Amino acid sequence: MYRVGILGTENSHAMAFAEEINLPGADGKVKYPDFKVVALYASERQPSEEIVEKCGKDIVIYDKPEDMLGKIDCAMITSRHGKFHKELAMPFIKAGLPCFIDKPFTISIEDMNEVVAEAEKSGSPLSGGSGCKYIPELFEMRDVIKAGELGKLRSGVITFPAEMDSEYGGFYFYASHLIEMTITAFGKDIKSILACENGGNLIAIARYDGFDVVMDFVQNGYYTATAYFERGNCVKTPCLDTIYAAELEQFINMVRSGKSSLDIGELTQPVYILNAIEKSLNEKREVALSEF
Repeated sequence: MYRVGILGTENSHAMAFAEEINLPGADGKVKYPDFKVVALYASERQPSEEIVEKCGKDIVIYDKPEDMLGKIDCAMITSRHGKFHKELAMPFIKAGLPCFIDKPFTISIEDMNEVVAEAEKSGSPLSGGSGCKYIPELFEMRDVIKAGELGKLRSGVITFPAEMDSEYGGFYFYASHLIEMTITAFGKDIKSILACENGGNLIAIARYDGFDVVMDFVQNGYYTATAYFERGNCVKTPCLDTIYAAELEQFINMVRSGKSSLDIGELTQPVYILNAIEKSLNEKREVALSEF
């Protein structure tokens, strides 16, 4: 039995993962019988108590993250504020445990580098980031782009909200979703970022070789993705219904195998792009990712 610890239970993701792991599905069977959430931590107890009430009275709520050491086999860091991700994850990474670190992986590049360096040292496999990279419609768009049947890709637009004044790190709290959606559909070879804000709405242009993609952090809750080609357009409406299950399955497979299916760049590139967006906004200029 793999014992799972979740840290940062104030996030709705924590409840979603605990339910998926501990509770039986519609068929009456637990999906992952070799896994069980057994430990929780958050700065406030109430969210953890709600998970205990729903997902298992034998789940232990700990007062300090490090108290879980020896009691769990893998950790899921789901704190809403990315600035806490490094400190919550480090005890388990140093111990070599497999770790899931939710979006944003970290806020600062310095924290990100420390996490990655420690994981490489200890052999701790890592997964996480935004579940939006598993949206099926974006895989479909990626395949259309790769097929080339509509000719050369001219440009693209993807929308997803971001909270510029969120108490959980401003736009860092939500923006990683759209960044990872863009990478999934259009590729990871982003050269630079040009961002602007108007009326509380953020737009960031991801510049590739030969085309640009507009990341529109529009505040309306409707998600769209469009790729414009020489001979037509590809329009998709991203559906988020399966993303929790998809990212949890990736984590489960990582724990079982001891290896992550994610390249470390898939976790770190969004952090560079987040910081590039902030730098572009502050300095009112295009920012090359090579600057970091």
